[in-house]
Amino acid sequence: MAIKKEIELDNGVIVKYHRIVSINKITNQSNIIEIASYTTEEKRKEEIEYYKNNNLDKKMNVFIDTKYINKDYNENETIEQVYQYLKTTDEFENAEDI
Repeated sequence: MAIKKEIELDNGVIVKYHRIVSINKITNQSNIIEIASYTTEEKRKEEIEYYKNNNLDKKMNVFIDTKYINKDYNENETIEQVYQYLKTTDEFENAEDI
């Protein structure tokens, strides 16, 4: 599961493929969402293959921009709900499910 939206970063790099890496729930405090953004979906697939094939002796050429979003604590929040939440934020508004 991921979302698609073209976003230009401050450094001029354009990222289009965004996935949730983790959701950290700090009990009764907050949910912290870690999001990885890639230039393309193909680059995400390249990353998957790199780790799947254990090519650690070879350098991986995949740009990943990572960010964290804090939100109100919700003990029962699912990853699907978090993706829906992301699409309500200014940065990911109008993103498409992929």
